[in-house]
Order: sequence, then C-alpha cells, then structure tokens
Amino acid sequence: MSSRIATTLAAIAMTLSLGALAAPAAVAAPLAPSPTPAVGSIAVCLNLPLGSASISFCI
Repeated sequence: MSSRIATTLAAIAMTLSLGALAAPAAVAAPLAPSPTPAVGSIAVCLNLPLGSASISFCI
C-alpha cells in the first residue's frame, strides 16, 4: 500500500515540476501602451492680447 501512495505522490510531483518549468516568468514592470495615431489635423495658433480683446491667428 505504501508503494502505491509513493508512486502516486511521485507522479504528482513530476507533473507539478514540469508545469513549473514550462510556465513563463512573471514580469514586474507594466507593458508600455502602444502609441495611438493622431486623429484629425494639427493646428498652430498665435494669440495676441490687445487690452480687453484678443486676436487669434491659426494655421
């Protein structure tokens, strides 16, 4: 009876050790997000303050 238990425990131990070797390593650093493309156009604006009013030029 004890040899049957020992064989079962040995089979379980071998299965767990193979699973531990095949598992990927954990990564502590978060993955960098992928860059997203810009949607729309780019505007360059120049604001000229004139007292209480402001003039804006945008290209």
